[in-house]
Amino acid sequence: MIYTYEMDGTMYTVNLERRADGSYQAVIGDRTYTFQAEAVNNGGWLLTYGARRELVYSAAQGDQRYVNVGGHDFTLAVTDARSHRRRQTSSGGDLKAQMPGQVVDVLATVGENVTRGQTLVVLEAMKMEIRVSAPVDGVVKRLLVAKGDVVERGQLLLEVEE
Repeated sequence: MIYTYEMDGTMYTVNLERRADGSYQAVIGDRTYTFQAEAVNNGGWLLTYGARRELVYSAAQGDQRYVNVGGHDFTLAVTDARSHRRRQTSSGGDLKAQMPGQVVDVLATVGENVTRGQTLVVLEAMKMEIRVSAPVDGVVKRLLVAKGDVVERGQLLLEVEE
């Protein structure tokens, strides 16, 4: 997934991918970071990269992202380009995350016939389980997340074609 943020007047593009071994790779500009992410009981994440470990907390309000890393606070703004891209990909059969969280289960496959109200993706956010259901009867056209992925509010999860 590609995310674009602005912080202190500078634009940052983050390409985040989950690797087959369960680790994550983030490419920010010309730097690449590989790390493990483990959810902790108080809603944060323990990130391990190399010999370093950092406790990270985040929250979202509108297009603002608030991040605390090792006791240091950062405010990121979601850029207009990203919001525009989200609007362009939106349609009646799109399923988007309603809040940031982690994908606990994916209950659909590409090409599968689904019915309106059928649970297709299960997310965990703020210690709650959120069932994301098909908005229409149709066929799963694209699946954009996998079990274990971390998603942001408004992120496209899958597309259902009527």
